[in-house]
Amino acid sequence: MSSIMLRKLIPYSLQKNLCAASPHLLLRYSSALPSPSPKRREATIFNAKTGSHAVFYNSQITKNGRNGNLQEAQSIFDHMPFRDVVSWTALLTAYAENGDVSKARQVFDQMPKRNTASWNAMISAYARALKVSEAYELFSKMPTRNVVSYGAMIMGFAKNGMLEEAEEVYQEMPQMGRDPVASNALICGYLKAGKLDKAVQVFNRMGMRDVVSWSSMVDGYCKNGRISDARDVFDAMPERNVVSWTAMVRGYLKAGFWEEGFRLFVQMRRDAVRISSTTFSVMLDACADKDRIREGVQIHGLALTMGLECDVFLGNSVISMYSRAGWMTAARRSFDCMKEKDVVSWNSLINGYVQLDAIEEAYALFELMPERDVVSWTSLVVGFSNRGWTKESVRIFEQMPKKDGIAWTAIISGFVSNREHESALRWFGRMVEEGFRPNPVMLSSVLSALAGLAILDLGMQVHACIIKMDFEVDVAIQSSLVSMYAKCGDVRDAYRIFSSVHERNLVTVNSMITAFAQHGLAEEALKLFAEMLKNGYKPTQVTFLGLLSACAHAGLVEEGYKYFKSMRSYGVEPGPDHYTCMVDILGRAGLLKDAMELINSMPCKPHAAAWGALLNASRIHFNLEFAELAAQQLFDLEPNNATAYAVLSSMYSLAGLKEDEEKVRMLKQSNGVRKIPGYSRIIPDQNANQWSRVLIPRMQLR
Repeated sequence: MSSIMLRKLIPYSLQKNLCAASPHLLLRYSSALPSPSPKRREATIFNAKTGSHAVFYNSQITKNGRNGNLQEAQSIFDHMPFRDVVSWTALLTAYAENGDVSKARQVFDQMPKRNTASWNAMISAYARALKVSEAYELFSKMPTRNVVSYGAMIMGFAKNGMLEEAEEVYQEMPQMGRDPVASNALICGYLKAGKLDKAVQVFNRMGMRDVVSWSSMVDGYCKNGRISDARDVFDAMPERNVVSWTAMVRGYLKAGFWEEGFRLFVQMRRDAVRISSTTFSVMLDACADKDRIREGVQIHGLALTMGLECDVFLGNSVISMYSRAGWMTAARRSFDCMKEKDVVSWNSLINGYVQLDAIEEAYALFELMPERDVVSWTSLVVGFSNRGWTKESVRIFEQMPKKDGIAWTAIISGFVSNREHESALRWFGRMVEEGFRPNPVMLSSVLSALAGLAILDLGMQVHACIIKMDFEVDVAIQSSLVSMYAKCGDVRDAYRIFSSVHERNLVTVNSMITAFAQHGLAEEALKLFAEMLKNGYKPTQVTFLGLLSACAHAGLVEEGYKYFKSMRSYGVEPGPDHYTCMVDILGRAGLLKDAMELINSMPCKPHAAAWGALLNASRIHFNLEFAELAAQQLFDLEPNNATAYAVLSSMYSLAGLKEDEEKVRMLKQSNGVRKIPGYSRIIPDQNANQWSRVLIPRMQLR
């Protein structure tokens, strides 16, 4: 009879815990039960006056709350015959830590008695939920505050970016009572807002610092590019943990100091620091290219020897590293070996396939996913767009259960990259109409679309909206504005915008070099390149493409050849487009034999653009031998390219070779090639007002 009453009065999970705690506990509680008389069957297990085992109950409420078992925590609380302020606070905290702030407040309001810990728990709950006004209202009403109260309030303000308010509360805090937690919250708030100097001031006036204080400053200096200062702080630390080591390693690697980062990682091993999965992830991320993948394999092996093969976070980093390096077989093997996978695991592998243009494999994997998020869907949108299959991109996009700004950016950018500029503008208008605020990347795509359509008036109006939205300082926006004005024929305004940029970077410089090249201003392009090198910028493939294009337009053969030959000395491998530009330079100068030799020396199979450049040069210099050779290659590569047939046929006609002309005409007919009638996709003067009426009002409303 006693055991039946025990089961009724004590929740099942608590019965198990009582048994596990001591084999004698259950017997003790059973013997403590009253005799089975009707009057006493509803008597409680514990003495209500003394609450002798309230501590055990309170610990079980806390334990279940931390495990997310709120129903069980509430059940234990409800069965308690005696509740103290700790019991109420434990239940309040259980709801708060699981995100149910309204239920936590309900418990707080029902409490017969509160102590400072109760107030702190409720303030912390509001702060974590970013309900800072509610948190401050309680903070203001507190009868007594302690260091935890101040720390919770400072953290709440800091997380909301309300740094002035956080500083005010910090100053109100008694100097003697300031502990590192409150100061750390303020430091992290300043660092998150990019106010490093303010964070340094708080750090310098701290009376007592802990490892979090030091680690935060190391990370802050690193993220602001001040690696030397970060290392000084790191070396001055009285004690370090894996977080501080990882912050310094990450700082070196992100700044491009790979050797120093790797050396510090090795030092961690020597100093017997327990390397975490986060540290390994940082190292694997740095090895995610073909030059360092061998080191990445070694680091992966080290992680396995340390027993981290079941760590999902690390497994995802491994998949990402192999995928980004193009080692898809290793990535797939790692994926298949993972005992547990999350949505990030699937997305990492899908992204790897997308990057290699293996959209079929990506889609097959997508179909097998047990659950998908917006990243999964967006990866396919990008993959289909990269293949040029915009209709498939739209189909996937329309099926997405939930869309975010990144997904919209992907579909709009996909249209732009496939030169479907009108579609890009239509979808941008739809996005704004559905309530999404444009971000800088989206606006860059819109500017590219307007550049492709040569609608300068609308581009200027979008530029005005960008200024109102405070996006003009964005790097992507600046380079897109330069390109837009240049492609619309206004190189003067393009240069004006470029000159107004206070902190230029490689992207904006490349855009201006390309703009000069498009307008035949080779001298200006070459001068800007020299200035770029002087300022310490490292040229990229885009830089050299602009330079070679400028040389081609100006007929600068020697200069073009010099830049082409110098590419590898800057660590830049010439691509198909660079070879095509060089063929164009040589061909325009009449050096057709040299152009032919360059095509034959290409490390990859020559593509249609290179043969097209040679054919055009052969037409200019009326060289039938090279024209026939180039045209034949184009017939094989692009049998539906009407231009190749037209050029060769025209040259035969001018040479009086009627029979050869007829052969080209018959070949064209047999391949089903039709002459594409001339047309205008969009007439800027007629359509600028239309787009202006549709887009500008919507942008201004956001």
